[in-house]
Amino acid sequence: MEVGIVGLPLCGKTTLFKALTGNKIPVKDKEINMGAALVPDERVDALAAVFKSKKVVYASINVVDMPGVDPDDRKSTSRFLEGARSVDALVHVVRGFESDLVPHPMGRINPKEDAEILDTELIFADMEMAEKRLSAKKIPQEEKVLLDKASKVLEQEQLLVYGDSLTEEEKEQLKKMGFVTARPQMYVLNIEETTSKSLIDDFTMFAHEKGRLSLVVNAELESEISSLEPGEQKAFLEEYGIAEPAVVRLAKTLYDLLGLQSFLTAGEKEARAWTVKKGATAVEAAGVIHSDIARGFIRAEVVNWQDLVKVGGWKEAQQAGLVRLERKDYIIQEGDVLYFRFHV
Repeated sequence: MEVGIVGLPLCGKTTLFKALTGNKIPVKDKEINMGAALVPDERVDALAAVFKSKKVVYASINVVDMPGVDPDDRKSTSRFLEGARSVDALVHVVRGFESDLVPHPMGRINPKEDAEILDTELIFADMEMAEKRLSAKKIPQEEKVLLDKASKVLEQEQLLVYGDSLTEEEKEQLKKMGFVTARPQMYVLNIEETTSKSLIDDFTMFAHEKGRLSLVVNAELESEISSLEPGEQKAFLEEYGIAEPAVVRLAKTLYDLLGLQSFLTAGEKEARAWTVKKGATAVEAAGVIHSDIARGFIRAEVVNWQDLVKVGGWKEAQQAGLVRLERKDYIIQEGDVLYFRFHV
């Protein structure tokens, strides 16, 4: 999964990028920054403790910090589009904090207006792209029909991903063609400790009305905490009343946005979280680990991670009748621990 962090200049995109990547990636101003965000997972930790696993592997998200989009600078939009056309989803950061050191470019704090401004920029960029493709001398009729449908959605000031007149298959086609607004999008409201509850509630309602998932994050605080050792991080999160780090909350929201879920594997060698689409079958999950496992699939042994941790091991779970034998067409459930039997 690769996601792009987008927003207007000085909204805190890069600060959020630092928080997600643990301040381990050198960043450059007005450039595309890339890094991996590991997603801490208590389930993996618990399984590793049971099996005394030598290695712990969390799920990860590839994060791309895009240059800020300045409506008065077309070059900034071009730089943004370079990276935005290849990501799976957009994390749209909007500013909800005051700062004398880093004043808002427009001299005010209005998250809803900022969100609308960037949406408009993205819509214009896609309209230009559609016009260029439609003006090409040779274009297949099927593509022309799709581009005409897409243009009508954009003319109504809608993102393509939310266009009711487009099928899911058509949206996927437009996404592959490089249309930015065909990508799923969520909001992150970047706040400070003194941000008013009314501003947060107002923006949360705004996001809900637009049909978008949203998060509220103090990116500056989370960036500072992510630089600490794990034990210190937990203490600081508790002190500030933050239930989970930003990277965990963001991952959960992105999984919902993209229709993803996790399954787990565990043993002496490693405990690990794997990512699959919701509705994936056991054989598809096997293929995520290795194509040979899918090709030689015999059966999957399945147990819920909490049951496995509670009884203290795989053998104990089998003796307690908690392990199920499932075939290729078994639909993976969130938190399943799987052991694949296969022969190649």
